[in-house]
Amino acid sequence: MRCAALCAALCAMSRSASAQPNDPKAQAQELFEQGRAAVEARGCAHAIPLFRRSQATYPSRGTLLNLAQCEADLGRVASAWQHFKELLTQLTPGDPRLAITQQRIRELEPRVPRLVIELPAGAPAPTELLLDQAPLPQASIGSELPLDPGNHAVVARWPGGRQTDAPVTLAEGARNVVRLEPPPAAAPPPVPVADAPQDPAISSGPPPTPAAPSSFKRTLGFVIGGVGAAAVGGSLITGGLALGTKGDLEKECPDPSRCSDDGMSLSSRGQTLTTTSTVLGAVGLVGIGAGLVLLLTSPEQRSSVSLAPAILPGGGGALLRSRF
Repeated sequence: MRCAALCAALCAMSRSASAQPNDPKAQAQELFEQGRAAVEARGCAHAIPLFRRSQATYPSRGTLLNLAQCEADLGRVASAWQHFKELLTQLTPGDPRLAITQQRIRELEPRVPRLVIELPAGAPAPTELLLDQAPLPQASIGSELPLDPGNHAVVARWPGGRQTDAPVTLAEGARNVVRLEPPPAAAPPPVPVADAPQDPAISSGPPPTPAAPSSFKRTLGFVIGGVGAAAVGGSLITGGLALGTKGDLEKECPDPSRCSDDGMSLSSRGQTLTTTSTVLGAVGLVGIGAGLVLLLTSPEQRSSVSLAPAILPGGGGALLRSRF
């Protein structure tokens, strides 16, 4: 019987131990005790997270009082003031903590910084409002927001990706006003408009004067034609010299089979003059023809060009005439 009773007690203890970790009140009590130990050992900075977890697991007036007191000790006056006010609604008359809570509220209230968010007159409300990366309701615009001293960031967002960032630093007891100026909306790109066709009958002003054509082509025609004419003149001169050399050769060598050294020299000179005359004549005719083509096909066709034979000093030649 004693053995059976011992087994029953052990089973009951086992069930109690297994059920305790799942009990929110027990978990909150354990976190609260860890928070009190942290206050005594390392200070409120390590105890506040434990008190918050305990209060979130199982709310308790004692835990809320310790949390608010730690926040006040660390200078988080707005958080402590709000938690003391929350605790005040939970205390009943006769509770020894009531007087302490009321006194702490009176002491902290003048030290609480307040932030006021405003918009310019006529400005649209932002589609999203953030305070320290946490969403803020639109109704908070224009109201006094109690915040802990230190640095804070206000972000307002409007349609079209527009955003306004407003960093602010709050001191104890200060009242800061932040005005959120919405950025200007981006201008839409201009729409190209096709020019309407203009009626020639009602168009004003004289017609535009066309640009004068380049005279390069005509100048080139004159240069090439002049070179060709010079070549023809050279061909005629060398041809005349070749004829004179032929006459001298016939006098010097009546019999081609028996010609003297002077005759051989005259023969060689005659052949050279004949070849030169032929080449110059061909080059000259080509140059004159190319020059005429350039002149006749140039934009300005008010000039007349003619080629006429002429007697030049020392022999015959060709004369290129142009009239403008």
